[in-house]
Amino acid sequence: MKKLLLILIVLGTMSCNVVQYYEPKFSLGMEEQEFKRFNKSAVQVYGDQNSSAVIYRTYNHITEAYKFFVFEKQKLVKFEEGTYPDDHKFIRF
Repeated sequence: MKKLLLILIVLGTMSCNVVQYYEPKFSLGMEEQEFKRFNKSAVQVYGDQNSSAVIYRTYNHITEAYKFFVFEKQKLVKFEEGTYPDDHKFIRF
């Protein structure tokens, strides 16, 4: 009986969905295309094709923190953290 209970506990534990802790991969000076390739969940929140500055945002569900990445001329020049999804409005270029 104890073995059956132990097996059920092990199987129950193994079938649980593991929450993934996502941290964006980046380094200052990296190319915008490389950043987008490594961070598929990053969302562009500022800028367009004609703009020299572009901002991407990532979100971590565990820490509930937003991270903002500023690109100028397709190079990562700045990284900041925020609490709210629209904190990119307060980033100075």
